[in-house]
Amino acid sequence: MISIKSKIILAYTVVFGIMLTVFAAIIYNSTKEASFLKLNANLKSYSISLRTEIEDELDDNSSLNILKLSSIRSKGLIGERFQLFDKNGKVVIRDSILSKIPPADLNKVLNESFDYEKRKIGHHKYHILWSKFETENDSVYILETAASVKDVFEELDRLFYLFVIIIPAGLIITGIAAYFISKAAFKPIALMANTAKNISGKNLDKRLELPKAKDEVRSFGETLNEMIGRIDNAFKSQKRFVANASHEIRTPLTVIQTELEILEKKLNDKESKESIKNALSEIEDLTRLTNSLLTIAKLDSSETKLNINQIRIDELLVDCVQSMNQSAMKNNIKIKLSINDAIEIKGDKEKLKSVFLNLIDNAIKYSFADSSVSIKLEKLADNKIKINVEDTGLGISQAEIPYIFNRFYRSNEIRSEVSGSGLGLAIAKEVVELHRGKINVESKIGERTTFSVILPIAVY
Repeated sequence: MISIKSKIILAYTVVFGIMLTVFAAIIYNSTKEASFLKLNANLKSYSISLRTEIEDELDDNSSLNILKLSSIRSKGLIGERFQLFDKNGKVVIRDSILSKIPPADLNKVLNESFDYEKRKIGHHKYHILWSKFETENDSVYILETAASVKDVFEELDRLFYLFVIIIPAGLIITGIAAYFISKAAFKPIALMANTAKNISGKNLDKRLELPKAKDEVRSFGETLNEMIGRIDNAFKSQKRFVANASHEIRTPLTVIQTELEILEKKLNDKESKESIKNALSEIEDLTRLTNSLLTIAKLDSSETKLNINQIRIDELLVDCVQSMNQSAMKNNIKIKLSINDAIEIKGDKEKLKSVFLNLIDNAIKYSFADSSVSIKLEKLADNKIKINVEDTGLGISQAEIPYIFNRFYRSNEIRSEVSGSGLGLAIAKEVVELHRGKINVESKIGERTTFSVILPIAVY
């Protein structure tokens, strides 16, 4: 995928390259045309000088002085040569080089004053001029003059090689200039993009840094900041609603639970007591959901602060196991706790306890009956500890693992079989991250699932 910056650099370079090439072609052709026009003028001047001398000599004594004619030169020509023919094409003065090429079309030359041609003789190129003239005695002659074009093509070759150097150099300079110009132009956008990547539901109060120039980029940034502001207000409104609703719901739920518990004790009817027991179970689920929603709301609003103290993590895990033993025994699940050393860490005891209670509760829920849940505490070499909670049960597919820490996420395969809100792991992850730790999961379908919590011994 080609970036916009690369496209701009490529476009600048291509357009400038085309412009340079067209300009070079125009200069080259103009220089070539001007050089040959100059050569034609010099060759014509040379031809006129020869004609004048020939006419004078023929008018005086009817004989030609070859040496004198050969000594005539013209400015701007090299390698001048000439031949003289009568009107019938008979050679009057022969040149050893020019005689090697076919003669001109006599009818054409006789009907025109001058006729130019380019001819190659051996390895050399010549520019040739045929001209007709008459003497005083009405004799008609055709004068063939020629000059080498070596210097013209040498000049054109120098110009060509100059363009061969200039055009690539110009393209390189253009590409470099376009790179730095586009880099400077896109720098504010890149900075805004990096800032936008780091904006999430937890820091919607953050805004994009705007460039000083009042241009389209700044206008775009201002629009994005306004949009983030609207999203922030919507999130705050939602969080306030969740927090207020959870708080308001918790009180009537407590009242209902208390009243039902009292009623259960007074009733003797077994069927009615069973109905009340089921209602109490549902109320407990609602209470847990309400507490989870309230915890999420506090985490989102940054109201949750860690109450950091020195705690014995091994004792904390023992307390968690004792709290969950009764739940495990209902399905004949044995909890195995492996602790080698007493380990102290700095952390929030209650919040860490809620994390491990949730992980152990999930392990019990998703384990097969008559199986076991293993909990292992170990100290790592880099001043950290690791707690593994492993069940022997349903397992999690690899496709679902990236989503299990998302809020309200529950697998469709277990939604109807196991109760839950889908908030426990999301809360656990946020609490662990507040302690500057991390939580990982490994699973094999139908065999086991292992959650690993890694925590620093000291939280700074």
